[in-house]
Amino acid sequence: MNEDLFEKLEKFSFSRELPTHDYLFELADRTAGILESESDVWRPCSEKKELGGLLDFTVKGFENLPAIIVPDLHARPYFIFNIMKFILPDNFIEEKTGISVYDALCQNLVRVICVGDLLHSELRGKERWLAAKDEFLEGNCTGENMASEMAEGLSLLSAVMELKCAFPKNFHILKGNHENIMNVNNHGNFPFRKFANEGEMVRIFMEEMYGDDVVMVIFCFENALPLLAALPSVVVSHAEPEVAFSKEQIINGMGNDFVVKALTWTGNDEAEEGSVLKMLKEFTTCKDPLDARYIAGHRPVSGKYFLRQDGLFVQIHNPEKQHIALVSKDRFFNPNTDIVSVVPE
Repeated sequence: MNEDLFEKLEKFSFSRELPTHDYLFELADRTAGILESESDVWRPCSEKKELGGLLDFTVKGFENLPAIIVPDLHARPYFIFNIMKFILPDNFIEEKTGISVYDALCQNLVRVICVGDLLHSELRGKERWLAAKDEFLEGNCTGENMASEMAEGLSLLSAVMELKCAFPKNFHILKGNHENIMNVNNHGNFPFRKFANEGEMVRIFMEEMYGDDVVMVIFCFENALPLLAALPSVVVSHAEPEVAFSKEQIINGMGNDFVVKALTWTGNDEAEEGSVLKMLKEFTTCKDPLDARYIAGHRPVSGKYFLRQDGLFVQIHNPEKQHIALVSKDRFFNPNTDIVSVVPE
């Protein structure tokens, strides 16, 4: 086990300090470089020989690892640390008992896929966002409340980037609708606001605190994130697919505004009925696609999960819990037994 990295993740989990400019720039630049050079065996290039939007773990040699699906993280560095130290069920990895997620990553025994949404504490930080908004209105864009919010968000961002750098083949982050550090309104991205003007407040804070160079390199990291992951019996994206897409459309989707939007912004009841079943047929290797499942986060749920599209689509983002989905390599996913908490409930 890499003790230095594990200790770093532990420090991030309770850190209330902002990372330095140089650390954040170097880490984001290194992570973006790793994303931009991923193997085209499991991340095929687009027709233009550019970065593809699909992680294809159904290809021979990459289909045999069990997977952990992580819902929206939203500025919770303690959540990612609790995932890393979580002891996996004895039957999850063959011939391994009492092994943590982190040790399993170190031994190339598991694949972790995060569905995105790294920044913005949302409802958990509502009062802080409102207080930060007041600070902004007074002309203080880097005040105490905003700095507290960003310390959590950037600690989480740093943790997942460190993990991507340490385990480039087995730790993955998909693009969510909150991966928009510049708060742009293009290429499938939309400015974000809920309780305050969060997207714009983050952009201004980052430019004032860190400068354009750090903002740009994080922007490059975000734009290199894939859109969808395919496993033998499970498909994963940030949001429910608004319509059904083919493999070719996902591979070429990084530069397609509609594809990006349709996999990151779809609200409840906005998806085309049957889109999930069509994609399970397209992306999984199940003989019967009704045995497969599509897992995503994006919209909050109560309890462990919520089912849509005749039970084939499983939403797993409960912002008040620390749940993960365990996808075995030798049996089909069952949300009743395979969604677990990484902390006692």
